[in-house]
Amino acid sequence: MVFSRNNMIGCEDERRSGILSDPAHPLNGIDYVEFRRNLLAPPAQRYRLEVTFLKPPPAAPAISAADIEILGGVRVIGIRVLDVQPDPGEPNRLRVFLDQEGDFSSYVLRIEHAELDSERSEARFGFKTGCPTEFDCRVETDCPPEVVEEPALDYMAKDYQSFRRMLVDFIAQRNPGWQERLPADLGMALVELLSYTGDMLSYFQDAGPGTEGYLDTCLHRLSARRHALLIDYRMHNGRNAVTHVHFRATAGTDGVVPPGAKLVTHITVPLIGETAPPGPIIPVEADFDNDPALVPSTVFETTALTRVTSLHNELRLHTWSDTLCCLAQGATEAHLFALTGAAGNEVAVRTEFEAGDYLLLEEVLSPVTGVAADRDAAHRQVVRIVSVEDTEDAAFTSDVPGGGLTPRHNPADPALPLQRVVWREEDGLGFALCLSAETDDGVPIGPVSVARGNVAPADHGRTLNRDSDDDALGLPFAPSIRTLPVLPLPEAPLTHQAMPESPLYTDAGRLIPGRHDLEVPPYEAAPAVALILTGSDGDEELWTPVPHLLDSGPYDRHFVAESDNNGQAILRFGDDQYGRRPLGTSRARARFRIGNGVSGNIGRESLVHVVEPDPAEALDPANPGAPLVFADVAAVYQPLSARLGAAEETIEQVRQNAPEAFRAIQFRAVTVEDWEDVALRHAGVAAAKVRFRWTGSWHTVFVAIHPKDEDALVRLPGGGVTLAVEFAAEMKAHLTRFKLAGYDLKVRAATYVPLEIEIQLCVARGHFRGDILQEVSRRLSNKQFADGSRGFFHPLEFQFGEAVYLSRLYAAIAEVQGVESSTVQVFKRYWEAANDELEHGRIPMGPFEIPRLDNDPNFPENGVLRLTAVGGQ
Repeated sequence: MVFSRNNMIGCEDERRSGILSDPAHPLNGIDYVEFRRNLLAPPAQRYRLEVTFLKPPPAAPAISAADIEILGGVRVIGIRVLDVQPDPGEPNRLRVFLDQEGDFSSYVLRIEHAELDSERSEARFGFKTGCPTEFDCRVETDCPPEVVEEPALDYMAKDYQSFRRMLVDFIAQRNPGWQERLPADLGMALVELLSYTGDMLSYFQDAGPGTEGYLDTCLHRLSARRHALLIDYRMHNGRNAVTHVHFRATAGTDGVVPPGAKLVTHITVPLIGETAPPGPIIPVEADFDNDPALVPSTVFETTALTRVTSLHNELRLHTWSDTLCCLAQGATEAHLFALTGAAGNEVAVRTEFEAGDYLLLEEVLSPVTGVAADRDAAHRQVVRIVSVEDTEDAAFTSDVPGGGLTPRHNPADPALPLQRVVWREEDGLGFALCLSAETDDGVPIGPVSVARGNVAPADHGRTLNRDSDDDALGLPFAPSIRTLPVLPLPEAPLTHQAMPESPLYTDAGRLIPGRHDLEVPPYEAAPAVALILTGSDGDEELWTPVPHLLDSGPYDRHFVAESDNNGQAILRFGDDQYGRRPLGTSRARARFRIGNGVSGNIGRESLVHVVEPDPAEALDPANPGAPLVFADVAAVYQPLSARLGAAEETIEQVRQNAPEAFRAIQFRAVTVEDWEDVALRHAGVAAAKVRFRWTGSWHTVFVAIHPKDEDALVRLPGGGVTLAVEFAAEMKAHLTRFKLAGYDLKVRAATYVPLEIEIQLCVARGHFRGDILQEVSRRLSNKQFADGSRGFFHPLEFQFGEAVYLSRLYAAIAEVQGVESSTVQVFKRYWEAANDELEHGRIPMGPFEIPRLDNDPNFPENGVLRLTAVGGQ
């Protein structure tokens, strides 16, 4: 397995090395590095690296010690190069003499020289490769299939009725459009058949061995919402679905798609006044309220300004000419280039991405068959770029006839232009994306995957403008003398969407900044509505929504959007104490969106039309005075299914959740248990242990933290650890919010106890000792593996004060196929002599202690595991 210099791409062959080894190619590269130790030689020549190149190393200028750097190391770092000499017996080799020998970790030799290829100017090596080991030194690439999220099912279902209800709810969740409930319907017949089968299976499994003034009685959503608000529980109204779309631009064109552009599902019949169904662009005068072709459609709208250029229609992911490559799971960067020119005479050009743009990565051909119809549609992901860097590959020219790279033999030829794009860590690739492959007959398949620009975020909902002068909207009114003014909206359901923390609006009620962070839970979604009310003096005022009016002052132009049982939104205003009361209103204009809930969770490739924006709306939110040129869109492509659309919370759900939430969450810590619960609320804490102590003048709360992330710990000499400064400050700030007056607070790391364990394995006949030793070492490691499983000594497998039991250790070893028996010979704390732990079958731990066994030869003070094997092969 060969990895690129940034370790983002791993390939199964070394085609690039073969190209560089051509004598006609001007660039050279490192083939491999070997370490030699000769303690009888003079001190300056005892440790040497033998660096073998693909061709004889450069002669003028020759590589010197100043050109070479040794990187890496854990315990031994800062290794210096003393001298560089040619190898008299091998023209392709240099001898590099070092001042010391490294540790067991991996090191990198890097050479900075003009005649060395950037991708082959460094090589990994180890100082301990000559040490005896029974493990295979081959590097295996772990590209597991992605973990499939299990649906939320009622596992308490036991009889026919409960199974039938569970299946109906499940189908409604996955297919909101399915509404048929008649017994004669084929779908219902299958549901009832499966329910009957489930009832029978459940039988065989068992045969083998209950008015508006009270939450419990209210019938209206408005009443339930206000009851819940009294105990700080927000009854949510659901939220809209979100997705991303790619705009394919007509060749040779550039333009933009402004925020708020409407995206429409497939229209199969002509619009009013037309004779054929519409193309990708629907004209601006389309009537979504009255046109029979548009009324049943689902509408999304873009949430940010998107540049659209034909250059970004389809992009290549650079593999540095190697084959059988994949973009690793978790990758956060890639190198891109675009193709221009006629087919067969393509020329590579650099892409034009900027920070903040979106990028689509998708598989377009099956890596097995090379057929587009066989591709995995789940291998698509949209990422947001945070930085870009213009670069190039000097080993190839910009001429890519037929899409194939051409080696650059003449330095005067232009190099292959590239753009390195880096996206957010939270957008790390969720799967291994195959870039190039071969069929069973060795025929290259490629490109298996491509990248696409021109991607815009979008969410469910259609913007409406209603005016009281057109009788499309009423004026705020008070239903009675003792009630507050309200204003019902004429259409429903009102969209609830992700909003900026401090939204800004234009005088017309448009959101000024683009919306990018669209993934919020339903209870954080805000209503998409703004009002412009005209007073009796003719002045226009903008009114905006808030979750409640308790924080509003007497002059704040705020309102609360509430939904009744019919889904209609009612805007409730203040009383001149908590929010201003609208008085003397002569005109009302509302800008709001409709479309909410699970109906927006449409499948991929459903959105195929974009509506040409109104010239008055086609504005840059950051510069409203600048006109925009709408893109010439040839096609609209929705690569991913819309998601996150959630139904409104029901009254029964509030009855069940609100009282438990009130009891479950407290905002003060009194007892030891309270402090431990509070610490566990922090997302980075795996376990916490608390003790009170009288420290002379007051009580001090000592909190020991066991973090989930190893990066939150700092190693100390001798094997100890302490919390990282940033994490410790974050934890103290988190805990201080719950501290009572008169108490001091101290936060520290858990006490990690290193262990020393020695085990002899008896390997069953027909198994290799090296394989069994490697698998047992893996099972007893402190690692988390790609399939989600963890080793026996993973830090999250133990809690404070939890002893290490010998029986559990034997059970973990017995799970390894090929182990006939095992004998634990040493079982104790690392720094201490044996204290009958082996005889008692356990290593006890103190209240603030957690066992640790890293089995790192560079840090034996963090625990040692020694394995030996007999028998087998």
